[in-house]
Amino acid sequence: MKRLFYVLAIGGVILVLASPVLLKAAGEKQGISLIAPPQVQVLQIEYYLKVIKQFAGGKPALHFEVKIKNISEKAERFSVMVTTPDGASAAGFIPAKAKKAGDLPVLQPKEEGKIMLPLMTENFPSSFAVEVETAPVE
Repeated sequence: MKRLFYVLAIGGVILVLASPVLLKAAGEKQGISLIAPPQVQVLQIEYYLKVIKQFAGGKPALHFEVKIKNISEKAERFSVMVTTPDGASAAGFIPAKAKKAGDLPVLQPKEEGKIMLPLMTENFPSSFAVEVETAPVE
């Protein structure tokens, strides 16, 4: 019985001491602004820090991965741009290049595509914007 009391008491103390940290983490919300045309469905947006050797001697850089699906009836190419409030931004095309030589770089109807965009910043932003647009096929 004494053992159960000590276990519950220690667990309670840990919970009380950790609650400010847990509440602070729960209060930190990331604001995401998403702009996308009707012919695309945004399936996934992930962001994380990853070390890049070329960035400030191996410091972590913020990376965004955006996955989309072409829901239009025709083949399309899309541009994706990510911006943060501090002015950091990165952009690229989905698909970046054609699958075969001589083909156009497009996503066929119902096809999915993904892009990874590194931003040269070490901090998680309080908010960010992801903008997807149709792009001319070249």
